[in-house]
Amino acid sequence: MFIRGHMQNAYVTHDLDKAMEIVAGRFGVEKFERFDPDMVVNTPEGPKPMVNRVASCWAGGLNIEIIEPVSGYVDHYLSMLPADRTDAVPRFHHISLRRDDEAAMRREIAELGLPLAFEGPLSIRDAIPALVFVYLDARPYLGHYVEYTWKSPEAWRFVGWPEGRPVW
Repeated sequence: MFIRGHMQNAYVTHDLDKAMEIVAGRFGVEKFERFDPDMVVNTPEGPKPMVNRVASCWAGGLNIEIIEPVSGYVDHYLSMLPADRTDAVPRFHHISLRRDDEAAMRREIAELGLPLAFEGPLSIRDAIPALVFVYLDARPYLGHYVEYTWKSPEAWRFVGWPEGRPVW
Protein backbone atom coordinates (compact mmCIF):
# COMPACT_ATOMS: atom_id res chain seq x y z
CA MET A 1 0.00 0.00 0.00
CA PHE A 2 1.56 3.25 -1.21
CA ILE A 3 1.03 5.63 1.70
CA ARG A 4 2.16 3.28 4.47
CA GLY A 5 5.19 4.37 6.43
CA HIS A 6 4.44 8.11 6.22
CA MET A 7 7.10 9.51 8.54
CA GLN A 8 7.82 13.06 7.40
CA ASN A 9 6.29 16.27 6.11
CA ALA A 10 8.84 18.52 4.42
CA TYR A 11 8.72 22.21 3.62
CA VAL A 12 10.85 24.62 1.59
CA THR A 13 11.71 28.21 2.40
CA HIS A 14 13.76 31.13 1.15
CA ASP A 15 15.27 31.67 4.63
CA LEU A 16 15.84 28.69 6.92
CA ASP A 17 16.63 30.72 10.04
CA LYS A 18 13.43 32.77 9.76
CA ALA A 19 11.37 29.67 8.93
CA MET A 20 12.68 27.91 12.03
CA GLU A 21 11.71 30.95 14.11
CA ILE A 22 8.21 30.92 12.59
CA VAL A 23 7.66 27.22 13.24
CA ALA A 24 9.28 27.21 16.70
CA GLY A 25 7.40 30.29 17.86
CA ARG A 26 3.99 29.23 16.60
CA PHE A 27 4.16 25.48 17.20
CA GLY A 28 6.48 25.18 20.20
CA VAL A 29 9.37 23.36 18.60
CA GLU A 30 12.17 23.38 21.15
CA LYS A 31 15.03 21.99 19.11
CA PHE A 32 15.86 21.58 15.45
CA GLU A 33 18.70 19.40 14.22
CA ARG A 34 20.66 21.33 11.58
CA PHE A 35 22.78 20.08 8.72
CA ASP A 36 23.99 21.42 5.38
CA PRO A 37 24.15 18.62 2.83
CA ASP A 38 26.51 19.25 -0.09
CA MET A 39 26.04 16.24 -2.34
CA VAL A 40 25.76 14.87 -5.82
CA VAL A 41 22.32 13.49 -6.69
CA ASN A 42 21.29 11.27 -9.56
CA THR A 43 18.80 12.97 -11.87
CA PRO A 44 17.11 11.96 -15.13
CA GLU A 45 19.85 14.05 -16.83
CA GLY A 46 22.73 12.41 -14.90
CA PRO A 47 24.64 13.33 -11.73
CA LYS A 48 24.23 16.92 -10.50
CA PRO A 49 25.53 18.82 -7.47
CA MET A 50 23.04 20.01 -4.85
CA VAL A 51 23.57 22.17 -1.77
CA ASN A 52 20.85 22.84 0.82
CA ARG A 53 20.45 24.11 4.37
CA VAL A 54 18.19 21.79 6.36
CA ALA A 55 16.50 21.76 9.76
CA SER A 56 14.63 18.79 11.18
CA CYS A 57 12.61 18.08 14.31
CA TRP A 58 10.28 15.41 15.64
CA ALA A 59 6.69 16.30 16.45
CA GLY A 60 5.60 13.15 18.22
CA GLY A 61 5.98 10.40 15.65
CA LEU A 62 6.21 12.74 12.65
CA ASN A 63 9.44 14.28 11.41
CA ILE A 64 9.21 17.88 10.20
CA GLU A 65 11.89 18.99 7.75
CA ILE A 66 12.52 22.50 6.44
CA ILE A 67 14.81 22.94 3.43
CA GLU A 68 16.42 26.10 2.10
CA PRO A 69 17.75 25.41 -1.40
CA VAL A 70 21.19 26.98 -1.87
CA SER A 71 22.72 25.97 -5.19
CA GLY A 72 22.99 23.36 -7.89
CA TYR A 73 20.09 21.11 -8.83
CA VAL A 74 17.39 22.87 -6.77
CA ASP A 75 14.73 23.91 -9.32
CA HIS A 76 12.27 21.31 -7.94
CA TYR A 77 12.46 23.16 -4.61
CA LEU A 78 12.34 26.66 -6.08
CA SER A 79 9.20 25.87 -8.08
CA MET A 80 7.30 25.42 -4.80
CA LEU A 81 8.42 28.79 -3.35
CA PRO A 82 6.80 32.22 -3.75
CA ALA A 83 8.39 34.75 -6.11
CA ASP A 84 8.94 37.12 -3.17
CA ARG A 85 12.36 36.08 -1.82
CA THR A 86 11.70 37.97 1.45
CA ASP A 87 8.80 35.59 2.22
CA ALA A 88 10.28 33.00 4.60
CA VAL A 89 7.04 31.14 5.38
CA PRO A 90 7.69 27.42 4.83
CA ARG A 91 5.78 25.93 1.88
CA PHE A 92 4.80 22.27 1.78
CA HIS A 93 7.04 20.28 -0.60
CA HIS A 94 6.84 16.52 0.05
CA ILE A 95 5.98 13.62 2.30
CA SER A 96 8.52 10.93 3.03
CA LEU A 97 7.70 7.25 3.31
CA ARG A 98 9.90 4.94 5.39
CA ARG A 99 11.02 1.69 3.84
CA ASP A 100 13.27 -0.89 5.50
CA ASP A 101 13.98 -3.08 2.44
CA GLU A 102 15.72 -1.12 -0.32
CA ALA A 103 15.08 -3.71 -3.05
CA ALA A 104 11.36 -3.88 -2.21
CA MET A 105 11.28 -0.07 -2.11
CA ARG A 106 12.73 0.12 -5.62
CA ARG A 107 10.17 -2.42 -6.89
CA GLU A 108 7.36 -0.36 -5.37
CA ILE A 109 8.74 2.81 -6.98
CA ALA A 110 8.89 1.09 -10.38
CA GLU A 111 5.30 -0.16 -10.01
CA LEU A 112 4.10 3.32 -9.04
CA GLY A 113 5.47 4.72 -12.29
CA LEU A 114 5.95 8.33 -11.17
CA PRO A 115 8.74 10.37 -12.78
CA LEU A 116 12.03 10.54 -10.91
CA ALA A 117 12.95 14.02 -9.69
CA PHE A 118 16.27 12.91 -8.15
CA GLU A 119 17.80 10.37 -5.81
CA GLY A 120 20.91 9.87 -3.82
CA PRO A 121 22.71 8.09 -1.02
CA LEU A 122 24.11 9.73 2.08
CA SER A 123 26.64 8.06 4.34
CA ILE A 124 27.34 8.27 8.04
CA ARG A 125 30.76 6.72 7.43
CA ASP A 126 32.77 6.59 4.24
CA ALA A 127 31.42 4.11 1.69
CA ILE A 128 28.71 2.74 4.02
CA PRO A 129 25.33 3.88 2.75
CA ALA A 130 23.16 4.86 5.66
CA LEU A 131 20.41 6.53 3.68
CA VAL A 132 18.98 6.16 0.21
CA PHE A 133 16.34 8.68 -0.80
CA VAL A 134 14.28 8.78 -3.98
CA TYR A 135 12.15 11.82 -4.83
CA LEU A 136 9.25 11.22 -7.21
CA ASP A 137 7.18 13.89 -8.90
CA ALA A 138 3.62 13.24 -7.73
CA ARG A 139 2.44 16.81 -8.34
CA PRO A 140 -0.08 15.85 -11.07
CA TYR A 141 -1.81 13.52 -8.58
CA LEU A 142 -1.15 14.92 -5.09
CA GLY A 143 0.11 18.46 -5.67
CA HIS A 144 3.51 17.67 -4.13
CA TYR A 145 6.56 15.41 -4.34
CA VAL A 146 6.88 12.04 -2.60
CA GLU A 147 10.15 10.83 -1.12
CA TYR A 148 10.91 7.20 -0.42
CA THR A 149 13.56 6.73 2.28
CA TRP A 150 15.59 3.66 3.18
CA LYS A 151 18.00 3.88 6.11
CA SER A 152 20.14 1.38 7.95
CA PRO A 153 18.94 0.59 11.49
CA GLU A 154 21.92 2.61 12.75
CA ALA A 155 20.83 5.61 10.68
CA TRP A 156 17.22 5.40 11.93
CA ARG A 157 18.54 5.46 15.52
CA PHE A 158 20.90 8.33 14.62
CA VAL A 159 18.01 10.53 13.41
CA GLY A 160 16.00 9.79 16.54
CA TRP A 161 13.26 7.47 15.30
CA PRO A 162 10.71 7.78 18.14
CA GLU A 163 10.93 4.93 20.63
CA GLY A 164 7.92 2.67 20.28
CA ARG A 165 6.67 4.21 17.01
CA PRO A 166 5.57 1.32 14.81
CA VAL A 167 7.06 0.89 11.37
CA TRP A 168 4.01 0.28 9.25
